[in-house]
Amino acid sequence: MTQTVSGHTNQIWALVDVQSFYTACEQLFDPKLANKPVVVLSNNDGCCVAINTQAKAIGIKRGAVWYKIEREAKRAGVEVRSSNYTLYADMSQRFIDELRQFSPQVEQYSIDEAFIRLDGLATETLTSYGKSIVDTIYKRLGLSVRVGIGASPTLAKLASNGAKRYENRVHGVLHIQTERQRQWLLERTDVQEVWGIGTRLATRLKTSGIATAWQLANQEIALMRQLWNVGLTRTVLELQGVSCIDPGDIEETKKQILSTRSFGVGITDQQELQSALAFHCHRAGEKLRKQGSQASSVGVYIRTNRYKQLPQHNKSSMESLICPTQDTQKLIISAQAQLAKMYRPGYSYQKIGVMLNELSPVSQNKLQLDMFSKDALEESKRRDLMLISDRLNTRYKNGLKPASVIATSNWHMRQAFRSNRWTTRLDELPVASC
Repeated sequence: MTQTVSGHTNQIWALVDVQSFYTACEQLFDPKLANKPVVVLSNNDGCCVAINTQAKAIGIKRGAVWYKIEREAKRAGVEVRSSNYTLYADMSQRFIDELRQFSPQVEQYSIDEAFIRLDGLATETLTSYGKSIVDTIYKRLGLSVRVGIGASPTLAKLASNGAKRYENRVHGVLHIQTERQRQWLLERTDVQEVWGIGTRLATRLKTSGIATAWQLANQEIALMRQLWNVGLTRTVLELQGVSCIDPGDIEETKKQILSTRSFGVGITDQQELQSALAFHCHRAGEKLRKQGSQASSVGVYIRTNRYKQLPQHNKSSMESLICPTQDTQKLIISAQAQLAKMYRPGYSYQKIGVMLNELSPVSQNKLQLDMFSKDALEESKRRDLMLISDRLNTRYKNGLKPASVIATSNWHMRQAFRSNRWTTRLDELPVASC
């Protein structure tokens, strides 16, 4: 077999995945939740975004609308919590810090998953090393994790899924060590479960007679590149044990940035809508700068709740900027001007959002100015200001915001069941009396 895509065959990858992360964090700090069914709700307590094993066992589905199942769930003893992102983010960082004791190369993939490199360890010791990771994370953080080990990130991801599926047999650690083990696992894995293959691509593959990961792994490399694409070719190589995908490259640069959220209650006041819109511009601007882009147009939309018997008003707008920018203040000015034209008094708005379009890379050495702009030095200072703002917000948990964001607070999301932010707020620590 001739390989047309470069790869490495001497790497060892492990994917460490926290089990039921959101609900596990809630149970960790609240002993009365132990061994009970627990669900965590989405923004504004809309639907179930996380469920633990006990909740799953009584029939609760991830994504279920809470108000539809609330009565039956509470009758079954289900404990409910609102999303507590401050707590989850802090516990995620502690999880990553612990993993760095096991490998100098840690690549966080999501809030509860991370890839680590285990190159150089003897093959026969990898399973026991994985178990030491499981034991250490549980001892120091109280979180249960699964570890999947393979010769490529894709195989490690499948091994982690296998550790979940065959929990009683592998006890949290699955190492794809032999060709027989690789074949056994891939034969029992649907092609849609392979990392990076979505529903649409899986449907096309199945139409072509490729229904399992094992069938995909046995495709000819040259033919796959000719008939499909380089990305799928790399996936085939990964399934064959050749590492050629860097987990850090999976998150591609976005062509559009959107920031939006439903309100906890309907909003009629224009100033509150302006405050919410400024918040979304602030968030979108941070995302824009993080990926090194600038926007040439700003879009805004507002809508009422179409599920309620109320007067309806749904409106969207798009405005091109004179010059591309990544300056939050300029994004806010454009968005606020559009909102002023769209807003109608007397309507109860449920959602507002901002869209940044026509994104392009930012040149670090050249500033594009229009004839009405201040000099380049002033624009350079604005760029430095945005950079300092981002650094401060990263370090101090969003402590620096435009004044228009904090003008009102009634638009913030509903979190009726939120637990305390145990690890980051002194005023929310439990108090013991003796």
